[in-house]
Amino acid sequence: MTPSAGDASSWTRLWADSPHIPHAPLDDATRRHADLPATLLPAPAGMHHPAVFEPALKQFANAYRAGEPHFEDAATGQAWHRARRTVLDTVLAAVAEGPWARHLVLRGSVLMATWFGDAARDPGDLDFLVVPQDRAMDGPRTVGLFDTIARDAETAAGGAVRIDAAAMVTENIWTYDRVPGRRMLLPWTASGIPGGTVQLDVVFNEPLPAPAELTGLRPLGDGPGCRIPAVSPALSLAWKLLWLVTDAYPQGKDLYDAVLLAEHTPPSYELVRDAFVLSGAEGVRPAGTWWLDELDVETGWPHFTAEHPWVTEDAASFRGRLARALGPLLESAERPGEGGYTRWARWLQPLVESTRATAPDRPEAALGHLCEGGRDGLTAATVIVREVVGRERLRPEDALAAVLTDGSNWRYWRENPDACRRALDELR
Repeated sequence: MTPSAGDASSWTRLWADSPHIPHAPLDDATRRHADLPATLLPAPAGMHHPAVFEPALKQFANAYRAGEPHFEDAATGQAWHRARRTVLDTVLAAVAEGPWARHLVLRGSVLMATWFGDAARDPGDLDFLVVPQDRAMDGPRTVGLFDTIARDAETAAGGAVRIDAAAMVTENIWTYDRVPGRRMLLPWTASGIPGGTVQLDVVFNEPLPAPAELTGLRPLGDGPGCRIPAVSPALSLAWKLLWLVTDAYPQGKDLYDAVLLAEHTPPSYELVRDAFVLSGAEGVRPAGTWWLDELDVETGWPHFTAEHPWVTEDAASFRGRLARALGPLLESAERPGEGGYTRWARWLQPLVESTRATAPDRPEAALGHLCEGGRDGLTAATVIVREVVGRERLRPEDALAAVLTDGSNWRYWRENPDACRRALDELR
């Protein structure tokens, strides 16, 4: 017999028995046995959360988070969503008025709701990146970040909603991809409706390709508005494209958001380029129509529509809309008559400039990290070395040879000359 959502055994068969988060209590032993994130909590009575795959938590065998809730009673659902928006207002205002305001830059669903209103996904979490970039997640300058936010939010929530700072839960995210981060869940309650949690994701060591802008946020619910450092729509789009093109598990929400952004804000070649190449080795391949083949979110689309059933267009329709909106950008990226080398050099300009500034005499010594990008990383390192030293002084073959002399990073390529030739073929 299939376990019910209230049966504790349903936690060990998550998704196999039901696509919803169980209501049953979850003890530490069961959590460890099922390898579940600490931030996955039982669903409150009266509401149903779909279990949604979460790439940020894929260090767990069951990398799920609670998706957008469904309610047995529509009026309760409306009141709950209004209360959650009020909690978001409260937490944002606490951050804006607190000691961490100048070190946290907002991005994500709250900004999408600010820019696009009802067309945006209902905001349910807060996404921040830490500035300056060199602040380490576990460093002394970051001690107390989450405790302070939780405590300030609890103090600020003196009205219809209440926040329990002592019950906060934190978890590391993106342990295998991107940049390090930590997630915090803050439980909240309100009279007459089920309680909930607000999720805060904070990432560290991520480059900020364009300066944050002090942005006025109107209230989402019945809480206060605030002014807080935030990214622009143009940078939001650049990051959405980066994640869609380079992530191992591109997400439906990123495709949906990218369409809204691209149809409203024409993408800038320079800003998109900066976001890609400053992200690491995965972003060094120049933009082009090949991007359109990477917009494969079919696997995750059912998870997205389970959370957002009002989205009636399929993934193919959204891919088509994004392709049309990206037309001018891709034309800028693939200029008629432009050779491969020139296209790569134009795309890699930010890395050329930073390498010239930090390692002008031995640029190859500063580029070992690009080996993580495979053939694209080798091609990029070759171009950067040649641009720093001078095209008139080095042929591409000579620049590649210089790259291969640097330590153990390029050992595979030194032992596989045919693979090196294919890397040079990219520059024809």
